[in-house]
Amino acid sequence: MSKEVRALELRIERTKRKLTSLGELRPGNLSQQYTVCGKPTCRCAADPPQKHGPYYQLGWTRNRKSTTRFVRRSDLASVKRQLKNYAALQSLVDEWIALSIELCELKRSEARKT
Repeated sequence: MSKEVRALELRIERTKRKLTSLGELRPGNLSQQYTVCGKPTCRCAADPPQKHGPYYQLGWTRNRKSTTRFVRRSDLASVKRQLKNYAALQSLVDEWIALSIELCELKRSEARKT
């Protein structure tokens, strides 16, 4: 086994270890929503309007079904951490695939030389 093959295998193992330490995962996007209630005497009807909010909404698609949920302000930090972990998951999986392709090509090349 060449040094290059061993180096790639070690990088793949490190990537796998990082994957197992991510914690809670949540796909989706977090957005801020502002609303107007429609009451004529409310601050949201003033000029300029002072809309109600922000309200935080999480949206995601899973198995071709879109879903949204409102997120309480008290849960916001946790949801943001879960979203960040999910983004890290995607990045690490992409890295693993790229390294694996490189490893397969290198092994194939070395096999042809022998």
